[in-house]
Amino acid sequence: MYLEEYINKAKNGNFSGEKKWLDHSAIIENISGEIPDTKIEEWKNFRTNSIKNVEWKVLLKNQNSLPTLKEEIDKTHNSLVFIDGYYSSEFSSLRKEIGINISTLEEYIKENPEFKNLLYTSPYDYAERRLSGYVDKKPSYFISLNSLLSAGFVIEVEKNKKISDTINIVHYFSNADSEMLVNPYVTIVCEEDSKACFQEIFYNTNSWVNNLKEVFIKSKAKLIFSSLQKKIFKGIKTSSFNCHIDDYAELDLKIVNRERSKEDIRVFLNKENSIAKVSGLILSSKNDESDIFCKVIHKGKLTKSDQKWRLISAENSKTSINGKICINKDAKASDASFYSKSLLLDKKATSFSKPELEILEDEVKCKHGASFGELDSDSLFYLQSRGIKKDEAIILLIYAFIKEIGLNTEYSEGVIVDFINEFFKEINEDG
Repeated sequence: MYLEEYINKAKNGNFSGEKKWLDHSAIIENISGEIPDTKIEEWKNFRTNSIKNVEWKVLLKNQNSLPTLKEEIDKTHNSLVFIDGYYSSEFSSLRKEIGINISTLEEYIKENPEFKNLLYTSPYDYAERRLSGYVDKKPSYFISLNSLLSAGFVIEVEKNKKISDTINIVHYFSNADSEMLVNPYVTIVCEEDSKACFQEIFYNTNSWVNNLKEVFIKSKAKLIFSSLQKKIFKGIKTSSFNCHIDDYAELDLKIVNRERSKEDIRVFLNKENSIAKVSGLILSSKNDESDIFCKVIHKGKLTKSDQKWRLISAENSKTSINGKICINKDAKASDASFYSKSLLLDKKATSFSKPELEILEDEVKCKHGASFGELDSDSLFYLQSRGIKKDEAIILLIYAFIKEIGLNTEYSEGVIVDFINEFFKEINEDG
């Protein structure tokens, strides 16, 4: 079924009996409008023409693409494997006794009816309130689309469980049709006083992947989450990460974003002493764009957030980060910071960084800064004078540039290094 056909049927009430927790009329109205483009503040640095100009088909059920993917899927240790957005128990290798439960979203709501009150149900949930007072639902377009079209799965970390091993969330796509829209939707629930580390990787994205993640970190829980995107050659990825953090709970989020990928991040520090650390690497090459919008909302007292970004643009490409910090009224003694550094590897490469503060409370600390530059020629000359080849010297300097933000963890260092090496190899081959 084509997307336009699906929307028309939804307008006529054909799917109103499904996902009863959703506000169907508001969501259908939202996705019936125009796809967000550069006129929208959150999308001003990412062109959506490659989405607008295609008649997309929708994947409404698991089409059993396992036979075509068996040779590609690596049996990753301790993994939850999703194929075209659907969980595959056949290729997953998570130990049952580890303290992780996985179910469909519908099953989880049946067991926990109150949970539907926390989920995304309407475009108003993540709408942007403009300075004029206007509530803009357009930035919620892709979230609305996913919530209506996806099956949805829940990964639950049990109460008081401290999981030492990294859990790999691995996404594969069959790409049976380059004009197919796929909507992975994963919800992570960290119960009270739990601790877990997840590493999410997206492979072989050659169609349109519209990803949605909702995360709930309950009191005194801690989540380390790394999201890594392999290079997209033909497809496009739109992604939304929405995290809600309770008292004394913590999020440590690490992002590697590549070309043809747009990531929206919203973090809500809902209760006192909640913490969010966000560090990210944004890479682009050729004529492509890599863009992230990251908004942290301080709602509770004594909350802390720290955003650290590194952007690397090669050839004719563009990287961008729009980092917004909102300190709500009564969020006293909150502490927030945003810093970004952009590195331009070629004369035609560009980068954009916009730190933004919205402060409605007096007793707070806020810091922000952004810088842009090229590789230091003196440092490059020094390394070459010590017998290091120019290409190797450039890589050493870039690694030093990236290492400043602490992107690696004891869990993910090897994988992230591989991703960065892959990027350098690709731009050297292009050059």
